[in-house]
Formats: sequence, C-alpha cells, structure tokens
Amino acid sequence: MRLCKLTSVFAIALAASVSAGSGIARAADDPQVFVQRETQRLSDFLRQPKTGTRDAQVQRELDAMVDYDELTRRAFGEPCPAAMPGCTDDWTTLTADQKKEVAGLLKQLIQRNYQKNLEKTLDYEITYKGEKPEAGDTKIRTEAKSKSKPRDPVVQIDYVVREANGKLAVVDIVTEGTSLTKSYYEQFDKKLKDPALGYPNIVQKLKDRIAQL
Repeated sequence: MRLCKLTSVFAIALAASVSAGSGIARAADDPQVFVQRETQRLSDFLRQPKTGTRDAQVQRELDAMVDYDELTRRAFGEPCPAAMPGCTDDWTTLTADQKKEVAGLLKQLIQRNYQKNLEKTLDYEITYKGEKPEAGDTKIRTEAKSKSKPRDPVVQIDYVVREANGKLAVVDIVTEGTSLTKSYYEQFDKKLKDPALGYPNIVQKLKDRIAQL
C-alpha cells in the first residue's frame, strides 16, 4: 500500500469518527470512552467556522489523542507486527537524529492528510462494538456508515489504544482488517533492505507526500 493510500486510510478513519454521539462521560481509564470523548471534541471544533484558531485547536486535539512517537516506532517494527513473527526491529537500526526526523515527518503527513479529508467524512455515523484486549493494547471496534450515501457499505474501523504513564492514546488504526502501522512497516522495511533506496528514500517519499498536501 502506497504512502498516499496509507495516510488516507488513517485520515478517513479518524475523520469518520467525529460524528460519534455527545453526552460522553469523562472516564479517563476506559479506552472506549476515551475514543468517544476525544472524537466528540474534534467534532465540536470542526463544526466551527474554518479559521486558523479552529485548525490549531484540531491539531492540539489530535496531539492529545494520537501517540505519534509510538505509532512511528511500530511502523519501524518496534514492536514487530503480531502477524509477522519473522520481522526485523528496524527502529534499532536508526540513529537518534533519524528517529527524530522520521517521527516528525510522519506526524506532519498524517495531520495534513487528516485535515484535508475532514470535510469529506463529517457525515459518517459510528457504531461502537465494544473493546477487546490485545497484546497489552485495547482494540476499540467500530463500524462507520455514510449518512449522505446510505447505500455505501459499512466500513469496519478498529482503534488500537495504549496506556502509558497513566495516559491513553491511539497508536494504530485497523481499517477493514488493514493495520496502518503494519502496512507502513512492510513498506519501510522493504526500502531499508534495498541498498539502492534505504533510509534516504523513506525520508524523500515522506517529504514529497507532505509537499503535495
């Protein structure tokens, strides 16, 4: 899956979730309530007139909801995707400067692509299907359906939530069975193992995509 497709999947999944219902309790220790609460807050901001202040609020809310650093580590195989027992922890092969650089680029790419897709998916209605423990994380299962196109099939979206230092955050999204971090890992690992591409090619591809947005 290409970078543009990957980020679109992530963006649509997050953006679709902003139509979740209101009146949500603020129970910080419940992953499903966390996802519902944060997406409702995003919805509140996005329905305001589009201004620089509103966009800044959206970015702050995303920063509170998504752990970009953990997402980046997982995209480089730390930890390795559960479905790939023979994978390599590519994160350990990067220097400190490279880790900082690629984490910043992935954050920009996901945020910008997300912002671009918000208005397209505000009409989605989300049904929460419960939560399931999974390898130290919690997977929140949801279904997203377009209100404006009721004949379109329901999209299955799972939010992978992790707790660290008493704080919950989204660290992966699985859309129709496709994990964002696993897809990134497959792409990045292939480039790192190719002497003609390597880390510089990953950086260039990320920069190119950010520039397009």
